[in-house]
Amino acid sequence: MPGLFVRPGVLLIMRRSAVLAVAAAAVSLVGLVGCTDDAAPSASASATGTTPASATTPEAVPASTPTATATPTPAPTAVATPTPTPTPTAVTTAAGGVIDPEAALALAEKTPYAATQDFVSDGGPISALIKARVNLNGPIRSGRLAESMSVGGDDVIGSANDSPSVVVTDDGTTYIRNGSSWRTSPLGDRIADYHGYAKALLALGPSARKGMEDCEGTPCYHLSGTVDLERMKALEPEQYKILKSKGVAGFRLDQWIDTQGRTVRYDKRTELRGVQMRTHGTFRDFGPAEKVEPPR
Repeated sequence: MPGLFVRPGVLLIMRRSAVLAVAAAAVSLVGLVGCTDDAAPSASASATGTTPASATTPEAVPASTPTATATPTPAPTAVATPTPTPTPTAVTTAAGGVIDPEAALALAEKTPYAATQDFVSDGGPISALIKARVNLNGPIRSGRLAESMSVGGDDVIGSANDSPSVVVTDDGTTYIRNGSSWRTSPLGDRIADYHGYAKALLALGPSARKGMEDCEGTPCYHLSGTVDLERMKALEPEQYKILKSKGVAGFRLDQWIDTQGRTVRYDKRTELRGVQMRTHGTFRDFGPAEKVEPPR
């Protein structure tokens, strides 16, 4: 599960076997991590031709006198200039500024981006914080993450500061800080596929579409539903293995996306051996994908 790792010494602080099981699983459950219609107006110019109001009948003249009849000069005709056809763009909002979630997600698939992530994961005595700058929707989800965890209010991993403790580079290699040094980690999916989760919610049908909401000033579309655990297999393989081994069949997920299909808010809840686990937080400060090199 993307999130925090626990050394054997950490687990020794737990006194009861039931708490041990929940704590270990909780750590594994830590989730890592405009609104106008773009359609061109339909109005177009109309060509207006001017024609004589009536024909003028010439006066009669003596037959012996030849008469030159002037040919009427046609009045100029206004010529309509064709309106250029706008270049097709992805339209993610309908009339009234309502986001079309399918169109928004289709747009996001084509555009990797960076975002600042602020997440909390808690359940029972466990509380974990994840602060990160991550690259999403690219071939590799990379970034720098600062992770910390407390048990019963006592810090056991990290100190909730902004210093990275995990770095996932652009080639997918994961580095974990151990004291002042770094080591590589075999565990993947430290950063979830949030785009994939939004698509999983859409696949649930109309019931998952909760409509427009305000996310601290950003118009968002709210998706919500219970997702089958098998959907997680391709999105977070390590988390999937852990939850599968614990007999979890699914989880409740709420997700809010903006007009560009980017996740703005995320809230996942899972029941694990009678304990409600929750991972929730926000994304902000969107920008172009950023280069992530190995830590030094």
